[in-house]
Amino acid sequence: MTLYQLKVFITVSKLRSFTQASRSLGVRQPSVTLLIQSLQRELGAKLFDRLGNKIKPTRAGEELVGRAEDILAKVTGIRNKVDEIMGLKKGRIVIGGSQLLGTSDLPTIVCQFSKGHEGVDVSLKVDLSTAIEKSLLEGEVDVAVISRAPESSLLVVKPYRDEEAVISCAANHPLTKRRAVSLQALSKEQFVIGKKGESQLRDQVDEIFARKGLPLKVALEVSATSGSRDVIRTAVASGLGLSFSFRSGSKSYIAARQIKVLKVPEIKLKRSTYIVVHKNRANTPLVKAFISFLRRFK
Repeated sequence: MTLYQLKVFITVSKLRSFTQASRSLGVRQPSVTLLIQSLQRELGAKLFDRLGNKIKPTRAGEELVGRAEDILAKVTGIRNKVDEIMGLKKGRIVIGGSQLLGTSDLPTIVCQFSKGHEGVDVSLKVDLSTAIEKSLLEGEVDVAVISRAPESSLLVVKPYRDEEAVISCAANHPLTKRRAVSLQALSKEQFVIGKKGESQLRDQVDEIFARKGLPLKVALEVSATSGSRDVIRTAVASGLGLSFSFRSGSKSYIAARQIKVLKVPEIKLKRSTYIVVHKNRANTPLVKAFISFLRRFK
């Protein structure tokens, strides 16, 4: 008796037809008939009765169905557990991140995950959220953390965390001496900021200033390409202008006292980030392990 024989037997029992069972299994009908006949000889019992054009399991057949399903379920469970163990010890995972996340916390998270899975080839791809979404759909990235929720039904999207935007300037800027800065005062300053239409944060800032009827003076407009966030932070630290950014992306500059964060009560901007995975890879061991690690990371 083999596992495949039991699988064929269960399929025939459920469909009540050798012809339909052979189609479902993708084999020729004579092969199905021979496997069932062989199983009956081995067990010394008739497993099916024919009633017109249909077949029905005998009492022995009905008893075997339940036991066969239990056996196959246990075998599947064993295989899944082995796959899970081996999947966490070897293999490959490509993690994607939008530019803002990919230049802040994500590299540290990926590095720590890699250290805990030494036999696994772990790599990080940083790009625009739209490009990472495309890579997920094409199978080039296994799991990603991005700052926009994709709409494709092929992608599983779960909220990750929210983060507040901050207004930063050079450490020696005169505005750092104020306890709070008004939007009116900001309208008199120059800004280093992302390009219109390429940065969701830029679009939100434009809307706030326009609503108040105030100008947004731009000293340098940076296109959303690889390394653009570093360009903005370096320009701000050198005193070229102020900038809107998210705290996680400026942590190292703040810690080094190259830039400071201003308190602006009139502006409350947040961004949401998302964990995204293709639905065909959502349950793979490495992807599940990384998502779990990501949520626990402090």
